[in-house]
Amino acid sequence: MKLSAVLRLVAIPALLLAASQAQATLYKIATDIQADGTAGRLLSEFSERVEQRTEGRVTFKIFHGGVLGDQLQYFQHIQRGVVDVGLINSASLESVIPAFEVINMPYLFRSAEEYRQVMDNDLFRDALFEAASKHRFAFLGYLSSDFRSIYSTRPIKNHADLQSLRLRTISSQTYIDMLVRFGAVPTVLSFGELYSALQQGVVDGAEGGVAGIYEARFSDVTKHVLLTEHTRLTDFVVSSLKFQQSLSETDRLIVNEEFARISANSITYAEEKEQLFKQKAIDEAGVQFYEIDKTPLIKAVEPMYEKAMQDPEKAKLLKAIFAIEKRS
Repeated sequence: MKLSAVLRLVAIPALLLAASQAQATLYKIATDIQADGTAGRLLSEFSERVEQRTEGRVTFKIFHGGVLGDQLQYFQHIQRGVVDVGLINSASLESVIPAFEVINMPYLFRSAEEYRQVMDNDLFRDALFEAASKHRFAFLGYLSSDFRSIYSTRPIKNHADLQSLRLRTISSQTYIDMLVRFGAVPTVLSFGELYSALQQGVVDGAEGGVAGIYEARFSDVTKHVLLTEHTRLTDFVVSSLKFQQSLSETDRLIVNEEFARISANSITYAEEKEQLFKQKAIDEAGVQFYEIDKTPLIKAVEPMYEKAMQDPEKAKLLKAIFAIEKRS
């Protein structure tokens, strides 16, 4: 065999390999969470499965812990197409797109199953995606947390005990309005400041996920939990339009399928984690949990719904959700 023919045979596999590598694209995922948390592990699982199913055509590098900025900072980069994918919670989305305050409305979701029905429903997703496209981003899916309740250094056993209670909350006007209507005094603090604020009496308590009470060691200083289950804060995973357009139809389908699976699993994980850490808080820290008649709280926030219905964008999302829930 001539040398030139041998060289051609050797070169063909190398060219095929180079072509395959040229088609592979590394995308950036930004988060402000730690890699070892539930959401961090779910994102890693998503990344690994997509890389495997696309045979390396779509790969991700995950930047955890706010390396690429806080949520609002990297969200702006996603809108510009500089960052491909990011995790942003519904409260942060509300601050830039007012219509998304609907997702944070108290008692919008009355059970985990109702939450699942809404979040996975095409009618809701279409309404959500339409709102997102106007702001230059798209949704991949969601990661669920558990229901949020109220915990305190003082005994709280019923609605009356919430009156004038100083409660830490997240930076969301919806959450602030909710707590005011509950009769409490909302105080916006960063999550990192909360433990010392509870110790020093700056606040009497906070609203948040039951699992976090034990996980963040708030159970050291707060021994009373009122199971109001008022909201379910959602971490949405969003992408740039540039990312969506860069994927082939086959790879886009794989990405969407894998995130739908991760989203569904996140609800199950959240429920299991809540039950596990609730029991640990009881057994190891002596935390007391109190059931509550939610009717007075639900009545108290009705004006929030009436106000939201006056805004066409918010009304559209609310009506889509109520239709799925078969709720007037």
